[in-house]
Amino acid sequence: MRLKGKIALVTGSGRGIGGAMARGFAAEGADVVLVSRTLEQLQVQERWIREHTSSSAISVAADVGSEDDVRRMVELALQTYGKIDILANCAGITMVSPSESLSLDNWHKCLRINLDGTFLCCRQVGAHMIEAGRGGKIINITSIVAHAAIPERAAYAASKGGVMQLTQNLAVEWAEHGIQVNAISPGFIRTEIVQDLIARGVHKPERMVARIPAGRLGEVDDLVGPAVFLASSDSDYVTGTILKVDGGWLANGYV
Repeated sequence: MRLKGKIALVTGSGRGIGGAMARGFAAEGADVVLVSRTLEQLQVQERWIREHTSSSAISVAADVGSEDDVRRMVELALQTYGKIDILANCAGITMVSPSESLSLDNWHKCLRINLDGTFLCCRQVGAHMIEAGRGGKIINITSIVAHAAIPERAAYAASKGGVMQLTQNLAVEWAEHGIQVNAISPGFIRTEIVQDLIARGVHKPERMVARIPAGRLGEVDDLVGPAVFLASSDSDYVTGTILKVDGGWLANGYV
């Protein structure tokens, strides 16, 4: 098991990509701190980890956009496990709106969760990792919209582009402390959010798949292998990397 003895804190782990990563880390031997605003969702994940792995887990309800919540979340993790070796920032929201009618409130809401939340968690956990002197792994979640424009995604694209640049900056700052900071850019992954957008007619599945050379939408489990690699010692010389997991969507110039 590649993560045996490690402690992983995963935000947005009540469902979707965060939930899959938390389960994947636990299956590789890590004990997991599950974080989301909805405690009931976390308890489902916690139960799965205890029933299907030898790892332990605790659930913490927190809003990653709140500085106080993030501080409390990290304190609870350290009180329980004494350290944090891995941080996966998976909490996030989408925002679909024509830019000319996008409200400033919705713009700020998207950036507060996606960008501010990632920064606050990185800052709090990074400070612990530096003080502890054991190094660590930080994995952020960007998006294909950090690399290519999709209409009506101005706030989401700005937030995810910011996460990409934040990742690279922290990687350079913290490399001397043995902390590797990387990000994953998922393509169209079949999460509850994407399924809702499909149901609302925002996304057309046939149009989405037409540009994906792999010929299908991604599943949340497609992110687990890349995340485990970035969380393990296999990636000790990998930092500042943005790993695209999109079935070839970004590489495909033939559309």
